[in-house]
Amino acid sequence: MTAKGVRITAVEKGSPAQRLGLVPGDEILSVNGRPVADELALRFYLAEEEVRIEVLRADGSTTEFGVDLSLDSSLGIRVEEFRTRTCNNACLFCFIDQLPPGVRANLKVKDDDYRLSFLHGNYITLTNLSGRELDRIVEHALSPLYVSVHATDPILRTRMLGRRKADDLDGKMRKLIAGGIRLHTQVVLMPGINDGPHLEKTVFDLYGYHPGVNSVAIVPLGLSEHGPAKHTYAPVTASYCRELLSQVAPWQEKLRRETGRTFAYLADEWYLQGGVPLPAAVYYDEFAQIEDGVGMVRRFLDDFNAEMRRRPRAKRQLRATLVTGGLFRPVLSDCIARFNRRFDSALQVVGAENRFLGRTITVAGLLGGQDIADALRSVDLGDSVIIPQESVSRVDGRLIDNLTPEDISLSVAKPVFASGRTVRDFFALLLDQS
Repeated sequence: MTAKGVRITAVEKGSPAQRLGLVPGDEILSVNGRPVADELALRFYLAEEEVRIEVLRADGSTTEFGVDLSLDSSLGIRVEEFRTRTCNNACLFCFIDQLPPGVRANLKVKDDDYRLSFLHGNYITLTNLSGRELDRIVEHALSPLYVSVHATDPILRTRMLGRRKADDLDGKMRKLIAGGIRLHTQVVLMPGINDGPHLEKTVFDLYGYHPGVNSVAIVPLGLSEHGPAKHTYAPVTASYCRELLSQVAPWQEKLRRETGRTFAYLADEWYLQGGVPLPAAVYYDEFAQIEDGVGMVRRFLDDFNAEMRRRPRAKRQLRATLVTGGLFRPVLSDCIARFNRRFDSALQVVGAENRFLGRTITVAGLLGGQDIADALRSVDLGDSVIIPQESVSRVDGRLIDNLTPEDISLSVAKPVFASGRTVRDFFALLLDQS
């Protein structure tokens, strides 16, 4: 029988679901008469204290249960994951099209799913959303959402997304904003294509939606050494970064005067590659776009300084090697030099060159396991190796080239640890080894 609702995969012991006799394999069809399309809808409808649940049993029969949830935090079930909506665009800059053979399988999925945008901050284009889905987003209050805009000029946006005709970006954004949905937007900047006057138009067009549009993140085009010929675009250079910073600074000053917020934020790469000092934390406001690389380094530096002040001395001298990408290496090296002086340790930083994707890819999160292992050859590693946490998938524990930290450990004959999600985790990892 074709699934119509959400299939139960596990039932918690002692839960309302178990008391009702629900079992794995049962399928929840509706809650209070409203069809359940996925876990998000189920979670939304179960927020009421008293509900009626229609269930399709394994034997094909349908049963309805009344449930009082006023004394329970949840129904007590786990359900199947929803099938990810995939992208229907052919973006000029699509990084997935630039991935080499052997890449981690889950990176090949071109998602464009508003549910993942709400749950995890994934960027969506809005191009594949129907009016019904827009209504659902508003009804279920799926806010904030993260929207890839790239250009507000319809012709330019159509070209960048690789579409045949323009989509109604303005109409969809206005409908969401009118429904109380807050939007964070993104511009992937391609030198010579959507920069200059195009970028200025995009930023101030999006400002016209403020406060419904809460922010704009401007991030650089990434170019690997793989993929179709269409990716022969101008790369981002250090001088280009400095020119962009100079162009955007007056806009940011104006926007901050008018709103009390920077509104248009530049990714860390522009500052690091351009050799320009990072802004203070106040520039990033609530760090809403940190997962897009906006303020990640500033947050690291401020948290590092705070941990340096609060941590006691190590019990014995630490000897370890930390690996990072070329972009972050100068920042981390400076921090570790101060750490060594403070804790009388012998840590060193090694920058790994990204040969898997290409030498122009310098961010730590895209390092492959083999490139890390190669960078560590002929190096006195000390007692252990620490690799960037962001290079290891939260889903399956693998790096981009499908290797694991254990694979690296076997290659270098040293224990290999991921650095942790926070700076506090990082300090705990280091000092717990002392």
